[in-house]
Order: sequence, then C-alpha cells, then structure tokens
Amino acid sequence: MAKRKSSRKAVRTILALLIVIVLAVVSYFTEPWQYLTGDKNKIGSITEASVTDLQVHYIDVGQADSILIRIPTENGTKNMLIDAGTSEGYPASNIENYLNGLGITELEYLIITHPHLDHIGAADEVIADFDIQNIILPECEASTQSWLRVLSAMEEKELTYIPSEAGKTYTIGEASFTILGPVDAAAVDPDDANNYSVVVRLDFGETSFLFTGDAETASEEEMLARFPASDFKCNVLKVGHHGSTTSTSDAFLSACDPDLAVISCGKGNSYGHPHKETLDKLEAVGIPVLRTDEEGTIVLCSDKKEVSRLTAD
Repeated sequence: MAKRKSSRKAVRTILALLIVIVLAVVSYFTEPWQYLTGDKNKIGSITEASVTDLQVHYIDVGQADSILIRIPTENGTKNMLIDAGTSEGYPASNIENYLNGLGITELEYLIITHPHLDHIGAADEVIADFDIQNIILPECEASTQSWLRVLSAMEEKELTYIPSEAGKTYTIGEASFTILGPVDAAAVDPDDANNYSVVVRLDFGETSFLFTGDAETASEEEMLARFPASDFKCNVLKVGHHGSTTSTSDAFLSACDPDLAVISCGKGNSYGHPHKETLDKLEAVGIPVLRTDEEGTIVLCSDKKEVSRLTAD
C-alpha cells in the first residue's frame, strides 16, 4: 500500500511539473514582450488586451521589409501593415505566423510601397488569409510574377485599392498618417521601381515615425521640393533601401532629423547593406541605429509623448 501511495504521489508531482511547464510555454508565446521604458517598471504585455500605446514592429524578414503598426482605439486595436517582403530563409509564413501570434485577423490598412519581391513576397498570402479593409499602393508599371500574384489575390477577394496620393492624410484610431511620396508615380521610370515607393509619416500625439520603403535620392528630392522640411521631422526614421547609399541624402536626413534610425536588412546580405557610408553619415550627426540583422525584430512604442523600445522579458 505504501508503494502505491508513493507511486501516485510521484505521478501527481510529475503532472504538476508538466502543467507548470505548459503554462510557462503558453505564457511565453502569448506574451513574448514587455514594456521596458527607460527607468519605468514593466507596465504591460504586448498582447491584444493590454495594448495602450502605439506599437511599431519592424519584423525581421531578412533582406526585406515588413512593418506592423498597432494603433490603440476606443474599441481595441487597429492594425496596419507596411509591406510584406520575403527573402532567402524568410518565407511568407514568417509574417503570417507573426500576425497570428498576436491574434491579428484583420488589417485596417495594407500599404504596399512598391513592386519588388523583398517588399511584396508575402503580400498575396496576407491578402488571402486576413481581412483587409483598405489597400494603398502606387500607380506603377510592373509585370513580375510576384506583383501579378498580389493583383490576383486582390481580384480573388474582390478588393480594390487606393492609389497613393502625395499630401493625402488618413486617420486610424488615435493616429494619422500622411502620404509624402511618390510625388508623381506616373513620372517614375519603371526600370527604377524603388522610386515608386510610398513614403508615409505616421503621427501619434507628439511623436512621429517615417517609413520610406526603398525611395532613393531622386524621390527624396521631389518630396523635399513639394513639402516643407517640417513635414519630414520624425522621432524614428526607417532608413530607405535597407541603408543603401542610393537613399538618405544629406538634405533628406537633415529634414527628418530623427532621434533614432531603424534599418531592415539581412545578415551577410550580398548587397552589403547597410552601406558603411550611410552608417557613417548617421553616426556623424549622432543618430543611434537599430538593425534587424543584428537585433532581430525591433518593437518600438509611443505614449504620445515619447518613443521607447520594447525588449524581451
């Protein structure tokens, strides 16, 4: 009898340990991030129920771009995705799994900056598998298979798109965003599709984020000629074209005058991104840089007054 009791006790102990392990694993994957803002203590997780600040997720997709923005509203959270790029070792499932892991089923806006695989490789699957309320993309000439898949996915779900219009402002929850480029998509050389890139400034309270796609210096010059420098001032700049020297001209960087720069690029990529010249330029004016090839996915948040970083708990 004593042996049976001892055996049952051992089984209960093992079961209890298994339950603790399962709960720990579930907690890790459902609440993978915590707010760590300067000298503040942790104030909440990144899960749907506790999102009170604006969040910007620069998703690690290798040598590609995909940025998720989560905006607080009176009735929960609205989500916006800028690009859904793929690259070697980073299939479309990476982005879908990331969105699914946060419990996201609907995107208020999907912005496709331009028709290159590293910005649209997963866009057709995102369109197929998520409820998309609005799609913004540039009027551009492109006939690549990846671009045709995007258009086919939109047609399959009977979705139309909003052509990007420089100067147009949209409201989403407690934030707003303005299209700054391209100034004239019709004038862009189709062989230079980077300059089709939709450039967006997002404002939330006193803070702002600038998203540039792969816009190069020609597009930067056109935007600076069209809009006052103050329209580009931002707390955080997503550096254009993965940190290539083809983007981030001195004049554009001066207008943006960011507190922080983020570069989305792949480790050991064949392009050498980010280029040393760009990094030197940012360092020379004292702008700290975060890179997805070094940091993995980068998550920033704003409480309308300050921008801070979310780090793993």
